[in-house]
Amino acid sequence: MKTRIPLLLLTLTLGLITGRTDAQSLQLSDELKELINLSVNKDRKVAEKTIDREIALSERKAVRSAYIPKLELGGKYLYAQSSLDSRIGDVTGFEGITKLQEFMNNPAFPTLFPNLAGLSSEIVRLQQMMAQQGMAFPSLSEKMQGDFNGNYYGIDATAKMLLYSGGQVPNVSKALSEKVKAQEALADKCTSDVIGEVITCYDQLALLNQSKKVLDESTVRLSAEKKYAASALRNGFATNFDTLKIAVAEAGLQARISEYESKRTMLCQKLALLTGRPASGFETLNPELQLMLYLPQSTDISSRAELRALIAGTEARKYLLKSEKSHYLPKVQALASFRYDNIFNADVNFDAPLAMGMNIDRITLGPTFMAGVGFKWELFDQSGGSARVRQAKLELMKAENATEEAREMLQLNQLRSATNYEASLSQVTFKEKQRIAARLALELATKSYNEGMINITERLAAETEVQNAELEYLQSVFTQRQASVDCYKATGTLLMANIR
Repeated sequence: MKTRIPLLLLTLTLGLITGRTDAQSLQLSDELKELINLSVNKDRKVAEKTIDREIALSERKAVRSAYIPKLELGGKYLYAQSSLDSRIGDVTGFEGITKLQEFMNNPAFPTLFPNLAGLSSEIVRLQQMMAQQGMAFPSLSEKMQGDFNGNYYGIDATAKMLLYSGGQVPNVSKALSEKVKAQEALADKCTSDVIGEVITCYDQLALLNQSKKVLDESTVRLSAEKKYAASALRNGFATNFDTLKIAVAEAGLQARISEYESKRTMLCQKLALLTGRPASGFETLNPELQLMLYLPQSTDISSRAELRALIAGTEARKYLLKSEKSHYLPKVQALASFRYDNIFNADVNFDAPLAMGMNIDRITLGPTFMAGVGFKWELFDQSGGSARVRQAKLELMKAENATEEAREMLQLNQLRSATNYEASLSQVTFKEKQRIAARLALELATKSYNEGMINITERLAAETEVQNAELEYLQSVFTQRQASVDCYKATGTLLMANIR
């Protein structure tokens, strides 16, 4: 019993010399590591953050695909039938023809233009003959009236390729890359929480197991004391009140044992929930509490998942701001198209302004090929561009403020964790000394009681003191382990990669 404190100091010294228990390596038992692996793989929050990361990767891939050429192919067949009925106003531009006819009727026209005069007389005779046959030259009317019906099919193919996005695509892609980093950091945060929760449950189970052993030892001692008191009672050296006090102490022990058993059942259920294993599989676990030393190489909090996520979010906001600022730059796109059109089995019939009809067997347009480069430049968009730029600036300011606030709080938390850890080591040392003193006092009280120097009340008080000292020591070791875990969390190193 007297060698425990030197052993603790020796362990701390060896840890400092070898560096095996540094902040980058958390030494855990194989059994505990297995439980941690099961819990991390099962945890729904970790799975959710992993899915969010995959979503961000898909979004980034979709943005980058804007530079991949896009090919569209379309075709259609139509049967169309339409009627036309409209009225035309005055038709201008043919006034010269009327004046020409008047000039040709002038008596001087044959003398001036003998050849044309013969032609005009021929036209006149043709009009007369057509009139005798009931025919007349067609004339334009003020109406347009007719109908159309026919078939159409066409095929078109278009290829487009973005050449320059004005800087928006690369900036948005970089913003999404930062979002991926943020999601990875949040997944690490959830993983760290799971690791800490599993270690806490495991340590609580160890605390209950070893506390049960302490109470069992007290039960054995009280049982022996009960036999001694019964013998003393028969010989007149003890009273019924003395045996009653021993019975009360035994009942108190049994009550505490029952309390620990119920807590153990709940812990097994919680471990089953965390790991996915049946609760019955944890009934046989018998872990022991041992000091978990933490010897930090630095107090840097830059590895904290929360801070990494906020920094990545801030960087994403910067790229989004750049993207919005490039809103006014031109966008350039290459374009190529191929088109083929065909009209067939069509009929066109007009009643006005000129009675006529037409049967169309086929009208083919194409194939037509076009290729070129186009650009779009939004020179002024006060309602959209500037408002989005201002919003992006405000979002960036908000993200930077949140990052700095988190940095200050995390630094304070790291200092508090380190302070609590140092205090927990001192408390373990104190409780160890207290436990040794209580056991020595129990040995002395037992001898004194057997020699009749003290009464049963003082003897039971010494027994209770040993119980309390043992349990308080175990609780101090548990607290020290939790303080060590908090130190790992405070520096962001409570990760699967750092568990040994």
